[in-house]
Amino acid sequence: MKQSIIKSLAIGLSLLATVSLSAQNNYQLPNNGFESWDGSANDAEPTHWNSFATCDGSWSSLASSTHHYHRHGSRPGGTGSHYLTIYTQSILGIKANGNMTTGRIHAGSLSASSSDNYNYTERSNADHSCPFTATPDSMYVWVSFYAGSGNSVAQVEAVLHGNSDFKAPNDVSNTSLYKGRAVAEFTRTTTSDSQMQWQLMKVPFVYNGTSTANYMLVNMTTNKNPGEGDGYDSLSVDDIEFIYSAWLTSIKVNGEAVEGFQKDNFYYSVSVEDMDALQSAVVEGVTEVSDATVSVSRETISDTSVRVTLTVKAEDSVTVREYHVVLSTGMPVVSIADVQQEEALRVYPNPVENVLNVKGDGRVMVCDVTGRVVKEAESCGSVQLDLGSLPAGVYFVRNGGKSVKIIKQ
Repeated sequence: MKQSIIKSLAIGLSLLATVSLSAQNNYQLPNNGFESWDGSANDAEPTHWNSFATCDGSWSSLASSTHHYHRHGSRPGGTGSHYLTIYTQSILGIKANGNMTTGRIHAGSLSASSSDNYNYTERSNADHSCPFTATPDSMYVWVSFYAGSGNSVAQVEAVLHGNSDFKAPNDVSNTSLYKGRAVAEFTRTTTSDSQMQWQLMKVPFVYNGTSTANYMLVNMTTNKNPGEGDGYDSLSVDDIEFIYSAWLTSIKVNGEAVEGFQKDNFYYSVSVEDMDALQSAVVEGVTEVSDATVSVSRETISDTSVRVTLTVKAEDSVTVREYHVVLSTGMPVVSIADVQQEEALRVYPNPVENVLNVKGDGRVMVCDVTGRVVKEAESCGSVQLDLGSLPAGVYFVRNGGKSVKIIKQ
């Protein structure tokens, strides 16, 4: 992508706190919501993304016509002001699928299915490569896809690969060249070229490769099969997010699994034999993924009860979940309901449609089920949060180590 030195420096400084293109703490794609663009012209590219306008190859001059739009708006519940649309175009009777990548497009043949047409990471060019060493667990991406045929299949893929100029699709069968892939494939979400119909796609990363993690190559296209589809099939994309797991798969007390464990249930009550067992009991959590960490803290509730909190932190150090286990001598004197009541915040109404009232002090956060903060505010005794723009579903309100589940209608 063509950027001035001054612009590159400004972008770099703005991203320094959260995104480093070469450091290990790079957990999300730069400009993953398509908010920043390299200029205001119709053929401007989203910053850190590349289209046919900057392709190379023997047919690059013919293929460099614009196949994308800079759109104003956002997906449902989004907080951004822009998104991307790519579309299929016919060139000399050849259908060129809409294409956008973090790497570079190589147009080497007029035959759409030729292996000399591909997207690739160009390591020697910072504008056409995306250094990445984290290992996401899933990819979430919002899409709205129009196609003339109900059989057309659009695709958004992310390939975490090693220290090579990885080519897609040429190298996707060579597991020695990549570490993992996440591939979202979907048919049209709308049958009208003038009506958006957004859907959230959630796909796991499959780590079946053997290479190291050095670069992330993300590609999106209006049709996963070159040369297929119809002219002006269009794929709109917004908010590509990598998800990192902070779930437990079990909790053990003195090596014995807690009965009735469910990973989305955060409160448990366990009986121990006596006071010695109460003080010496070892509580541990088994994480869903190996790169999540668990820290354990204990708090005395009464003479016969102790609360153990297991704080699970994902690889990105942003996604955090807390599981609570109350240990009691004899029969539990503190029930799960008591724990939830003590831990819960005062929030109302619940379920909520628009405005949520929260009683508490300090930072109040509303998180979705992945742990991502979708709304926050500072509270001095109480605060009102406008949740009207959030999609319906389950959320968690957190404040001062306490949390409560709410339902957004």
